[in-house]
Amino acid sequence: YSGENIPLELHKVRIVQKLHLVPIERRLEALYEAGFNTFRLDTKDVFLDMLTDSGTNAMSDQQLGAMMVADDAYAGSQSFVRYQKAVEDVLGKKYLLPVHQGRAAENIISNAYVKKGSVVPMNYHFTTALAHITQYGGKIEELLYDEAYVIKSNHPFKGNMNLQKLEECINRHGVEAIPYIRMEASTNLIGGQPFSIENFRDVRKIADKYGLKIVLDASLLGENAWLVKQREEEFRNSTMGEILQTMTGLADIVYFSARKLSSSRGGGICTNDETIVRELEPLVPLFEGFLTYGGMS
Repeated sequence: YSGENIPLELHKVRIVQKLHLVPIERRLEALYEAGFNTFRLDTKDVFLDMLTDSGTNAMSDQQLGAMMVADDAYAGSQSFVRYQKAVEDVLGKKYLLPVHQGRAAENIISNAYVKKGSVVPMNYHFTTALAHITQYGGKIEELLYDEAYVIKSNHPFKGNMNLQKLEECINRHGVEAIPYIRMEASTNLIGGQPFSIENFRDVRKIADKYGLKIVLDASLLGENAWLVKQREEEFRNSTMGEILQTMTGLADIVYFSARKLSSSRGGGICTNDETIVRELEPLVPLFEGFLTYGGMS
């Protein structure tokens, strides 16, 4: 049992995968061949791979077993029905558009809402989010508080959006130039720093004041929720499920990479707004696959 008297899940590992510890001379040679670019290394030359957290989740026996009885139908897949129910149970969103990973969701959202001259305020960018927004003619503004850039500090929520800067951004560019406000949980490129729910609620108030949508990148939502539980007094006695749905309930659109969140593949866009579904769903077959397939096995 944990210190909070919550039963802990225990797991045993049953799959062994071979690692390669090649001689130091070969490792040096491989670094030169790759131009000292870790993205160009072959895994046969790598002993411990810490390049990314994407797609590194171990699959459980239940996940692997489910794959054996999966419904791979292009349309009307019952695997999708189960997936949709799981997303609604965990994230509290009724409608789900499946995509093969998180960047695919960013492409669809950017295609639908971003145009030349658009400005997307956010707490911090992720590389693929920035790439898709700029591809469609937009730009971003990162609106963190100064504390976020202080490496050695005990500030609990460095991922908070600067509320004053957000209002200034909206007033400077005009509401019509802003397709949505983007919040990322947790801010990957500044070390996975979380935002507080108090801050997210204040962002929601500003969005409602100007009639703007909020898009939540939930790829690292679990980490953000756990740190909220540890650091935000209001939620100290809340369950993780309650915290997750409090966070997702503040967003109009939630998208995620399951490659980071819960599995080794896949992703999705979810919402409770039928209008948003109608705006986004024509783009899923264009870029991903049919609406109950989404480019996933």
